[in-house]
Amino acid sequence: MPVYHVIVGDKTYSVEVPDPNADPLQIVVDGESFLVDIARRRGAPGEGSAVPDSRNAPVPGLLAAGPAPARRSQRPRPGSQSIVAPMPGTVLSILVQAGQNVAPGDVLCVLEAMKMKNPIPANQVGQVAEIAVKPGQAVAFGDLLIRLA
Repeated sequence: MPVYHVIVGDKTYSVEVPDPNADPLQIVVDGESFLVDIARRRGAPGEGSAVPDSRNAPVPGLLAAGPAPARRSQRPRPGSQSIVAPMPGTVLSILVQAGQNVAPGDVLCVLEAMKMKNPIPANQVGQVAEIAVKPGQAVAFGDLLIRLA
């Protein structure tokens, strides 16, 4: 996990970045997790600037944001099957569409974790009722990916 040393005033912070490609970016500063939105300037791909939230004073060179929100537990609806992330990672692709019929073993999406592509299969016969993620989206363990009806 990349770690950056950020100096603000006369204090140095160790900033851990679990997934540098996530959007929003999650960072961990002194054990506290924050979500950070990176503003992109038009005409300068990959060049970002800090976007502090209203609780933090703007600090040049420091990415600032509020604490990461608690994840909502999405419970399966009666008669449905929730396909959840078996690990934290990034959604690479969605291979199904809403309304599509699937069978056990059909690959629904691909999740990248630790530089490995992990196919996420259906575990029952059903119809895709909801696609809760988008390609490029970072997910945590247990996040809803796809719901089958």
